[in-house]
Amino acid sequence: MWTRQARALIAKDLRLHGRAVALTIAGCLLVLATALHVMPQGVGPRVSFVFNLNLFLTMLWSDWLITRERSKRTFAWLRALPVDDGLLASSKFVAAAGCCVALWLVSSALFARELWQSSGTGLVLQCALLTFGGLTVATKWRFPWQLGQVLPLVIVLVPVLLFMTLAGDGTDWREDLVAIWNAPYGKAAAAASLLAVYAAIVAATIRWVTRADTFQLVD
Repeated sequence: MWTRQARALIAKDLRLHGRAVALTIAGCLLVLATALHVMPQGVGPRVSFVFNLNLFLTMLWSDWLITRERSKRTFAWLRALPVDDGLLASSKFVAAAGCCVALWLVSSALFARELWQSSGTGLVLQCALLTFGGLTVATKWRFPWQLGQVLPLVIVLVPVLLFMTLAGDGTDWREDLVAIWNAPYGKAAAAASLLAVYAAIVAATIRWVTRADTFQLVD
């Protein structure tokens, strides 16, 4: 039963958004190829450009999967069917994760190969994108549209800016971070931590969806 429902929900998302996702990924690769050809950059700026473009598009995936379907009241229709609420919520995270992973693997392999030459770096950044993507799905489902759009950025940027402010202008904390990053298990620990946060976001959202009234899913 669960397998059949899961296939049906994923097929629905592919039918509704698959073409747009494929065109967006192709457009993103074209933008990267054009920008990096017209304005050649060093390794650091190029990697940052690729990562930031991926980060921006994680918000687009959740906008299609959650915001658009909330506005069309699709979730109310799905709740009228014999579909498990937990499976419905899980399918959205699976769809968003699929878009996120596909774009990152292709774009980084083509335009930021250095990430995969350094053991674990590409994987950690993938986990960071996955976690941020899960956060955008969760906030856009649980909060009004305007708040759901900006809240993921606030949640990420405020601690980062606070940390940088408290650290001051000294370089000791940067050296400590680099030492931790380059430690034998530094990247593995970072990836595991990000995945733990992602799992917590998914679990909390599924719990909320299963307990929420239908109007909370569509308003």
